[in-house]
Amino acid sequence: MRINQQLKEQMKKKLKEIITSPTTTRRLGDFICNFTAVVLGIIITFIGSDMIQEHNKKKEVTQALQLVKSELLINKEIIEDMRELEIFNKQGARYLLQYKDRINEASSDSLNYYNYFLFQSSDFLPLTDAMEMLSASSLMQNIESKELVVQIIQAYAVIKNSHKFYEGFSKTKENMTAKLTDRQDFQEFSNKDKITLRETWNFVFNLPEGLAAIRQISYIHDDPQLTYNHHLELIDETIKRIDKEY
Repeated sequence: MRINQQLKEQMKKKLKEIITSPTTTRRLGDFICNFTAVVLGIIITFIGSDMIQEHNKKKEVTQALQLVKSELLINKEIIEDMRELEIFNKQGARYLLQYKDRINEASSDSLNYYNYFLFQSSDFLPLTDAMEMLSASSLMQNIESKELVVQIIQAYAVIKNSHKFYEGFSKTKENMTAKLTDRQDFQEFSNKDKITLRETWNFVFNLPEGLAAIRQISYIHDDPQLTYNHHLELIDETIKRIDKEY
């Protein structure tokens, strides 16, 4: 029993010496330091990774919105062209109607300016590639301002409405003009050589379909500038909002 007791005391003493040994203390301290460094490294890695991902998301959103802005600017120019073309046609029709019975008295400069507008047409298409890309990706969800998202969607709806508005004018003009140009006597007249503008407009006004076409163009969309300008203002507001936030 005494031997066992002595052995126990010796083992306790030895264990205490090991634990309190400078070498053991240093190793334990190194372990704690290394463990702490590893844990901190993992935490920093996760935090850094999240920060990088967040930065990349913001960068992608900014780039996508800049493309949307560029597309809106192009669409704005297209709408301005549609507005000017419709106004030009209406002004030409109203001018000619003043001289429908006395076309020889019309100004040569004015006739040359409006030229053969009745028989000319232009088609315009809206650009939506940037918006479609934004909608198809997850970037739309990463835009912080939901008000901006709604405003962008509304801007593209306005662009679509502008094109429908112009198409209403363009289709009406096309249909009315077709009734004139489908006439055999008009086709025979237009195939003649060296026909002057005055002769052309005089012939047009002598045909009921010609007079009807000019009149229709003169009053369709009573004030198109008002509608187009309203659409352009909404697009401008969206562009300014993008500039402000991105």
